[in-house]
Amino acid sequence: MEKTMVLLAVSEKKQREIKRQDGSVKMLLYREVTMTDGVDTIHGETSESLTAQIDSDNPTVKIPIQEGHLYNVRFNIRTATYEKDGKKNTFVSITIHQLYLMV
Repeated sequence: MEKTMVLLAVSEKKQREIKRQDGSVKMLLYREVTMTDGVDTIHGETSESLTAQIDSDNPTVKIPIQEGHLYNVRFNIRTATYEKDGKKNTFVSITIHQLYLMV
């Protein structure tokens, strides 16, 4: 999905362990991001490649992150239904893949 949204908040870089299907463990680097289009608000995480671009020292690769500014955003929304303690729940995950600063 692609939308034009205002960046409300972005966290410092974070990491967590994820277990791959082959049993190996990988450290995932990400940033938590909150954005809105004035109607909808999303709370998501940056993909690994986007996190690397945000944190890059190379000015030709680096993506400027400025809270309160307008961005064109490409993201995926994934849902999974699961049952816990006899109740059905839905897990929603939003991964932000690209940010383009609107000038």
